Amino acid sequence: MEKQEQATAVEQQYLWAVGLDTDTFPPDSLVADRYHVLSSQIVVDTDAYSLPELPLEFQTYVVSYLKLSRLSLHLPRPYGLLLLGEELNLSEVFLLENVPIDRQGKLCPTLAEAWAEASALRQINLLWQVLNLWQPLAEQNMTRTLIDPRLVRVDGMWVRLLELQADVAAVHISQLGDIWVQWLDLAKPEIAEPIAEFFYSLGRGEYDINGAIAHLDRMTLNVMENQPLNVRIATATDVGIQRADKGNEDACYPDAKRQKRTEQPEALRDRLAIVCDGLGGHDGGEVASSLAIKTLEQQLKTLLQQAETDPDFSAQGFIAQLEMVARVVNNQIVAINDQQQRQAQKRMGTTLVMAVMPRPNGKMSNEVYVMHIGDSRLYCITKDSLRQVTLDDDVATRETTLGYNFYAYSSQRIDGGALIQALGTRGSDMLVPRVQRFFIDEDCLLLLCSDGLSDFDRVEQIRDRYLFPILSENQSLDRGCQNLIDQANQLNGHDNITVALMRCRFAPEDVEQDLVNENQITTEVINPSPEADTEDIQTESEEAAGALVLTSSSKSESEEDPDFDLDEFESAKTELAVPKQTNSAFIIILILVALILGSGLAAMQFPQVKNWVRQHLPTSLQKFVP
Repeated sequence: MEKQEQATAVEQQYLWAVGLDTDTFPPDSLVADRYHVLSSQIVVDTDAYSLPELPLEFQTYVVSYLKLSRLSLHLPRPYGLLLLGEELNLSEVFLLENVPIDRQGKLCPTLAEAWAEASALRQINLLWQVLNLWQPLAEQNMTRTLIDPRLVRVDGMWVRLLELQADVAAVHISQLGDIWVQWLDLAKPEIAEPIAEFFYSLGRGEYDINGAIAHLDRMTLNVMENQPLNVRIATATDVGIQRADKGNEDACYPDAKRQKRTEQPEALRDRLAIVCDGLGGHDGGEVASSLAIKTLEQQLKTLLQQAETDPDFSAQGFIAQLEMVARVVNNQIVAINDQQQRQAQKRMGTTLVMAVMPRPNGKMSNEVYVMHIGDSRLYCITKDSLRQVTLDDDVATRETTLGYNFYAYSSQRIDGGALIQALGTRGSDMLVPRVQRFFIDEDCLLLLCSDGLSDFDRVEQIRDRYLFPILSENQSLDRGCQNLIDQANQLNGHDNITVALMRCRFAPEDVEQDLVNENQITTEVINPSPEADTEDIQTESEEAAGALVLTSSSKSESEEDPDFDLDEFESAKTELAVPKQTNSAFIIILILVALILGSGLAAMQFPQVKNWVRQHLPTSLQKFVP
């Protein structure tokens, strides 16, 4: 199903108009008879289903924006380019999407404004993100952006840039130290001393960019020693309502049928989530995705164990190892394709999206590594925002990030949604695994999913009702997974659907809640159908509890009554054993048996009760009454 086949109702998108003359275009005016000005340079496209205007050629700075648009967590993306005014006196208005504007149409606060309200962990995280943007911006001569306090904004736990400014003179990271040292009075007490030392050293030019990032890595680990972080993971998969006769080519980790934490290796427990979407038909796609999951599980178990004991652990080293693991998986699938002489579209393959949280030197870390290949996605949801972390490996994204065209136009190509890479379809020398790294500093939910859910912007549509409540109302992850499956079937349904939810909470481990969640997961595995009747599940739970009561009661009676024939009772109990698939009739029998046994005990003490029981009890059971 092509993306343009369905009209998607997504909330209005706010654009930032670079170069807009606010005197000429005040609030409530229209720019180019299409873009409604809300305030200052914030506009809304009144004709969002038509392609925006573009000139025949792009200037160099526009190409730089396009090439940097892969950094979608932090940077805006070109939307349109307008030429206004008389032919000899044209003014250019550059429209940007994915900008730091909240859902009410207001600019997000600047980094300087957000610093005072941030926790110690977030204060470090915000600086860390700025430093990680330095190198890619330097490649496009745009580092001046990071020293302009008006342009560096904060949206929740993310640093986001309002627009880019080209370097007109040399810029050095020491200038960041000179700016940040002004915020020392507002640093949180637990990091005040080390952060002051870092700011002054940075301002004196004692750090290069990699050294500065590594220093903040260590500072984060130190702060995390006093921060409890509780992570739980649940998954679910479904064939989809239109693919029921073709099988499910998706796969995930943890396995949707074996999610109990006790069934997972200690090295991977609560630290790894994977979603794979197989390609190549029912006889190939499911083989590729299952093989990928199995190999990744084996490789990452070893890798995470090494990270805990390696004194020389480094982020760059870990990223290199993740890329190597992806190539190992790729080579295995390629070998099967070659052995079976599969060609072109018949070659099996799989997408991959994975989130993993290592523990460097055995220490708790709030660091997440995301590796993805293909169009399976990862989203990060906080209490009031949703951010897509990954970008699809498709033709439209490639055309945009190479600087050839705006995404709105690239996505209209017939092959715009075609994948440019997947695990197993080509040799590892052609594979480019995308590995992203970020820190979490507040309670959040990571959603990994195949395109059976994410197509047509469905995640953005259902976030308020089905994603935010998992955090705000502490809903169970297994129920959250099932809700997402149900919504994907209702709104899309054209493909297999697989989801993984990784909930991260800065709170001590809640053992009681964990037990409740595990019981819920087990129940859903017994009855995985989306149409399962919750009343039936509850009935089965009650019956199981009744069986436990019966066993306990029989034990106490045999111990108290010396004339009690245990062998005969066990035989009778076997005849009355509750089958796995019970109904209400068996519940009635269980109640009667409990009453009979209870009356037996009473008869030992009260002769009147004994006589009544013998008169009303079936002959075959009277021998159990003393």
